[in-house]
Amino acid sequence: MPRSMPVTSSLQDYLEVILNLIQDKKTARVTDIADQLNIAKPSVIQALTLLKEKGLITQDRYGPVELTAEGKRYALRVHHRHKVVYGFLTQVLGVSPAAAEKDACLMEHDLSEETFKCLLQYLESQDIDASLKKEVVWQDDLKN
Repeated sequence: MPRSMPVTSSLQDYLEVILNLIQDKKTARVTDIADQLNIAKPSVIQALTLLKEKGLITQDRYGPVELTAEGKRYALRVHHRHKVVYGFLTQVLGVSPAAAEKDACLMEHDLSEETFKCLLQYLESQDIDASLKKEVVWQDDLKN
C-alpha cells in the first residue's frame, strides 16, 4: 500500500490510541492497543502492518510500537481535533461526557478543515476552555 493513500478513520483511531498509551504508560504494546480499542490482537497486528507501510509507526518484532515523526504529527492532529470537538460538545452544547466522547470519535474524522477552523475560531472567541488552547500550542510546538 503506497504511503500516499489516505489514512482511514480506523487507522486514525489506532494512531490516537498509540499516542495516548505512549503519553500515559510511556509505551504502546499490541495488547494495550487491543484492550483500549476492545478488539482482538490479530486485528491490531493487521492495522499496525498498514501503519508501518505508510511510514507512520515502527515496531521491532514483539516490541513496543513507536510513532515516526510523521506518525506523531498525524496522531497529534487527530488527538487535537478530538479534544476540540469534545470540548465544544460538552462546554457549548452541554452534551454528557459519555455521549460527547462517542460523538467526538465519530466527528473528528469527517469534519472539513474549513468547519474545524471555524469551530476553533468560535471557541477561541468565546474563551471556552484554556486547555483547548493548550492543545493547539502543544501541537504547534511539536512541528518545529
